[in-house]
Amino acid sequence: MVRIFEERYSLIRVLHAVPDSDAVDIYINNTLFFKEIRFTQFTPYVYIPEGTHEMEVYNVDTTENPILRGNIEVKNGELATIAMSGNSNDLKLLTIKEDKERPQRGYSKIRVVHLSPNAPEVDILIDGEVLFKDIEFRDISDYVEILAGDYRMDVEAVASQRILRSNRKTINPDRIYTFYALGNLPNVQIFQSLDGSTFITPSISE
Repeated sequence: MVRIFEERYSLIRVLHAVPDSDAVDIYINNTLFFKEIRFTQFTPYVYIPEGTHEMEVYNVDTTENPILRGNIEVKNGELATIAMSGNSNDLKLLTIKEDKERPQRGYSKIRVVHLSPNAPEVDILIDGEVLFKDIEFRDISDYVEILAGDYRMDVEAVASQRILRSNRKTINPDRIYTFYALGNLPNVQIFQSLDGSTFITPSISE
């Protein structure tokens, strides 16, 4: 848990969202940051300075022939999740920036990120009402404020209106959530994750 958020740095974590990939080691600027990260796992948040950083992803305990290499750009004071996305024949790093502004009392902010490589364009329904519309692979929705409570979340294919996944979700008050669609059909799952701002307090200097 991060107690103090230093505005002179950014906080990032990495999500392994590649269904057909084994566990991986993740290097940033040639330094091992995260080891043996498996599909659907999030790393802890780490501080990195402002700028452009090279990220390389390797099979565990190897440092030759990275399976994914790319640059990530961050600014001071940002929060972000970096997702390894796609299947092994179409890998990309996706930067998912996170909101730091807290919701109004009694509400929470939620959004969805579509990271299921073979799933179609979808709508996300909450208790039968469309809340997020026309979300394609690698799309990141805007945040929406919602009253805390228990809800049914349905993932519905736009073209066929077929329900691909249905889950009960609990939204606690004063939180910021991102829901990630992970895995290939027919095994797509919805993972509920708290954004980093839930765990931080401002630095004393602010």
